[in-house]
Amino acid sequence: MQVKDFMRKDIITFQLDDTLEKASQQMVSQKLYGAPVVNENNILQGIFTRPHLLRAFMHKCPFNTPISDLMQTTIVSLKADDTFNKVIKIFVETNYSYFPIVNEHNELEGIILAADILQLGAQEFYKVFGSQKLDYSGNAFIGIDAKGYIRSVSKTAQNVLGEKADSVINKHIVETIPIMENLAQDILKDATKARELFRQLSIAQRRIDYYQSTIETMRQSKYTFDNIIGMSNKMKKIRSIAAQAAKTSSTILIRGESGTGKELLAHAIHNASPRCNQPFIMVNCAAIPEMLIESELFGYCEGAFTGALKGGKPGKFELAHGGTIFLDEIGDLPYSAQAKILRVLQEFEFERLGGTKTINVDVRVIAATNRDLKELIKGGNFRKDLFYRLNVVEIKTPSLKERSEDIDYLTDYLIEKICDRLNIYSITISDDARIILRSYDFPGNVRELENILERAINFAAETGVILPEHLISITDKPSFTIPFPTNVNNDYGYNEQPITDLKNIVDLAEKNAIKKALEITNGNKKQAAEILNIHRTHLYKKLDKHGIS
Repeated sequence: MQVKDFMRKDIITFQLDDTLEKASQQMVSQKLYGAPVVNENNILQGIFTRPHLLRAFMHKCPFNTPISDLMQTTIVSLKADDTFNKVIKIFVETNYSYFPIVNEHNELEGIILAADILQLGAQEFYKVFGSQKLDYSGNAFIGIDAKGYIRSVSKTAQNVLGEKADSVINKHIVETIPIMENLAQDILKDATKARELFRQLSIAQRRIDYYQSTIETMRQSKYTFDNIIGMSNKMKKIRSIAAQAAKTSSTILIRGESGTGKELLAHAIHNASPRCNQPFIMVNCAAIPEMLIESELFGYCEGAFTGALKGGKPGKFELAHGGTIFLDEIGDLPYSAQAKILRVLQEFEFERLGGTKTINVDVRVIAATNRDLKELIKGGNFRKDLFYRLNVVEIKTPSLKERSEDIDYLTDYLIEKICDRLNIYSITISDDARIILRSYDFPGNVRELENILERAINFAAETGVILPEHLISITDKPSFTIPFPTNVNNDYGYNEQPITDLKNIVDLAEKNAIKKALEITNGNKKQAAEILNIHRTHLYKKLDKHGIS
């Protein structure tokens, strides 16, 4: 069944210039719940209903107020060829009482009321669950006619009523009240037990959903080599080494400062490996208390300690079977747990806490740390043999200070990423702000750059451009300076007085950099643009801005 088969075509409509007085009179005289609002071409513009009328009276709107100011413009409309199933779905989801029908040009063709949907729904329901089909769903149905007499009882209902089932046929529903009361008393005797059983089943279902969600999350790694941004030689070399290492199952040790993308690199290696469809389990060794680290990594058996779950629990290595385990902050791993990890790396086997059965695993280990493991070995805090087992393939992620040429690439990528996450329109960054970012050493690396940009985006949302004043989190730091000449140099046009205004500092540094680049290249603008890492047309704009001939 389609909408065109049951929609109302003879309808009353309001015009955009109809007043509140005219609309209210028409609604009273025609006993209307509401009506669609159209323009002179019969194009649907909105809908005006009793709730809108009442709201207008409550706000004491003048009677000459046009209903175009009061109508609802966000409309859920339907098409004539929509199915009845779609209508039911929209009706249930929206709970609206009024649905206009429009064609492809948004011209009004008819309406459907909630009463129409309910009436048709009842007819369709009776077709499926009529007197001969009451057992279709296996539920206990009792068929009652329009006058209230019981005409049929499903087999399931007969089982519930027992011997009393035949006695209710052809009786009025009022006559069966004593029978139903007795039945209800019998059912309610076990209501407490049923409620407790339902509660326990709900808890069990929530646990199942949680574990299933956790397992699905652990099986997924989020990043690939496409997410590793940077065109510097160091980043190209890292991507090359990591791509080669991904092809094997050798253990990898990733070293680098915090915020340099060690976890991202581990994700990318797993996704590029033959194990990409297997679990990727992440463990933050610094976040797990020493007393729990062994049970988390290797699991435990039932009764291993007070509070241990019945049946025991698998550890991270067991969950990572066939895939990859990422041991982040491996330098913070307690010394007591290092020997057991060494055994896994050597023999690929271990025992659960409190167990005696040896468990064999096929797992690749990727470890990461921001600490100097050799210094930890000298201090007796890290096993030398474990270090050599981990350090089969070593990858060192450079700090952002070491690859400053990537700052522009990362800035553009992170701005787009942050805007998408915050669900705001894309924001650009001014050249002056870029110069400030290039001049900063970023002790927090990429993570700090992302934090600075997100803060700036929040302040630049209205203008749509990140300006130097939006980077106050950098420029207000005592350690931050933008190099500029302190001596008078008339060839470059610097003022003799000290410069304190931030914009002037930026302009001065930019002008100085452009002049130096032109001096180095003997006025070759193409080569100067390459040195400055900007497009040649962009350089021309800067020359005009600073008046450089």
